Amino acid sequence: MNTILIILLCIIVLVLIYVVVLSLKMSSNLSKPAYKTYDFTIDRSKNEEHSWGDLDSYEKEPFEVTLRDGYVLHGDIYPLDPKKVVIISHGHGDNKYTGIRFLQTFRNLGYSTVIYDLRGHGRNEPYVCTMGLNESKDLMEVIDAVKDRFLGAEIGLHGLSMGCATTVMALKYKPDVKFVVADCGYGILKNVCEDVLKGIRQPVKMFIPVDWTNRIRFGYSASKVNPIDSLVDNEIPILFIHGADDDYIVPQQSEWMYELNKGDRKELHLVPGADHAHAWNVDPEAYERIIADFLARIRQDDDNAHAGDVSAHLKEIREQLKENKLIRKES
Repeated sequence: MNTILIILLCIIVLVLIYVVVLSLKMSSNLSKPAYKTYDFTIDRSKNEEHSWGDLDSYEKEPFEVTLRDGYVLHGDIYPLDPKKVVIISHGHGDNKYTGIRFLQTFRNLGYSTVIYDLRGHGRNEPYVCTMGLNESKDLMEVIDAVKDRFLGAEIGLHGLSMGCATTVMALKYKPDVKFVVADCGYGILKNVCEDVLKGIRQPVKMFIPVDWTNRIRFGYSASKVNPIDSLVDNEIPILFIHGADDDYIVPQQSEWMYELNKGDRKELHLVPGADHAHAWNVDPEAYERIIADFLARIRQDDDNAHAGDVSAHLKEIREQLKENKLIRKES
């Protein structure tokens, strides 16, 4: 009997040790990822099938934003048209140079571009990554800084993976932006974590100790990271792009966000043959056309709305003139 009890206790201890180790590892992967260096990202950009573009050929200027808590974000501005600017947010563990490929896309469409390192990434000081919770607030301050630099400019947002989640979460703060391009983001982080657990053949209930470990170590709950909630009342035009073969953040995440988004100026494009964060890589020209067509439709909608407003205003003036003539006749 004692032997059986000892064996059971040993099994329980081993299971607990395993749960703790896995929880520590996964929480670290979330909140303290292995950050890629600038050199790594730039080298990767040169070795892809499609060139991301030649940074040295573009005019640029340094860009820094001192945030509400004194933390400093570092980035670059690539000026083109001062009246049209896109802010590009990179993914988890990456850095601003992940945005090189999208920089060229938007330059082809006539936009100035801003790339920056998210909190804790790139050149910035080490900091806990909160998967979009704090980063979305940071993005709002980046938007304000860009407005100060480009007075009166039309501002668009582009986000990739966690940068997409960050961008979508920022929508709950009602930013003054013209459009959003949301590339392969998650709407519910818990689902992504559970998919990762399934991928390593672990029960999805393991998310519970992982999340508690993350709360204790890093001060936030991954179960609270739900960018999809920001779309319930969003009316800013938004374009969802997702690799149809993405098995890391599955395309259903973008489908759910598309369906829940309140505004009707929205589109969803699933790119065949593209895995995670590679919709651009599969066909850069097609990626650019998707964005160009979306922006053209936004402008057409705005022009039609403006024409309708003018027509209504003219009708109101005519009615007033008729009333004035009647008053004169009666008097």
